[in-house]
Amino acid sequence: MHNRVIATAAKAELAPLGFKRQGQSCLWLADHGSWLNVVSFVPSRWTVTVDLDNAAHWLWAGSGFISMDFIYPRMVYAEFETDEQFAIALAEISKTAAVKAREIEGKFSSFEGIAAHVIKEATNDEQMSQSWFGYHAGIASGLIGNFEQAKGFLYGITDDGVMPHTVELLDALDDPSKFRATINERVAEQRAALKLAEFDRPPF
Repeated sequence: MHNRVIATAAKAELAPLGFKRQGQSCLWLADHGSWLNVVSFVPSRWTVTVDLDNAAHWLWAGSGFISMDFIYPRMVYAEFETDEQFAIALAEISKTAAVKAREIEGKFSSFEGIAAHVIKEATNDEQMSQSWFGYHAGIASGLIGNFEQAKGFLYGITDDGVMPHTVELLDALDDPSKFRATINERVAEQRAALKLAEFDRPPF
């Protein structure tokens, strides 16, 4: 019952923006080829409540799952009291989701915008730059042609969970076409892992 209420409210606000529901889940995605605009309605395990996540996922992450690579603070909360009250609450939450989704669309409307964001993140947080922030910033730097900066970020990664992802990239840093091809392959692999439609052309 509650999933149906969530799905109905979400579809009314998000479908016009190009979002599609992932299976029967409470996850809605707008596909931009190299990244996803993500809206997730998060039911509580303990009570009949729903929270909201608005996020972006960079498809070069290659993790096999949807990581929230950019995410707004979780701000919206609805608790079930009656069917009517819950439907009204979900309608309002869905409106908020749509507003935030449009903001994310505007923020990341170009790859230059994405690159500026991830490079700033890694630059501003030295500890996180040694992990996924540095990985994203290294990829973005290479894709905009700043390979010296890409080397700085990628060689600076010390996180054991991230370092294996950098090996192939480090080998390609002296060959821009190989670097770009490697990223396109990772995007294609991640799209396949997430069961997204095959993209008709490489994103980069």
